[in-house]
Amino acid sequence: MIKLFVVGYSLDIQEAELIDIFSIHGTIHSVSLLTDRVTGRHKGFGFIEMEDQADADRAIAAINGMVLKGRKITVKLADEDRAEKPRAVRENRFQSQELQGSAMSTEPFKTKRPRKLMSNTFRAEN
Repeated sequence: MIKLFVVGYSLDIQEAELIDIFSIHGTIHSVSLLTDRVTGRHKGFGFIEMEDQADADRAIAAINGMVLKGRKITVKLADEDRAEKPRAVRENRFQSQELQGSAMSTEPFKTKRPRKLMSNTFRAEN
């Protein structure tokens, strides 16, 4: 099975519509459109698994660059060896609680800008 990465489709599209478009070019094994956990809305990309390489090539050639519901769809082969290539680990820019406590006690205004004080003109007079 060949996994295709589909991105750029309209956020209100249904899986059935994508199945109709891709099934013209070959047999589809599965469709998974990624959604946001909180809102349940589509994220705008997903994966479609096709049965063989020839079907996947036909689908890429025909659908890549197609405009559907006013949005240009991009279709390409998914990166299958993504699990083998770990993402680059970036150092956390926030320090741990222990380091923050010691840094705050020695130089409290080094990292934070002091608060702006209000003048007396805005305060109610007694």
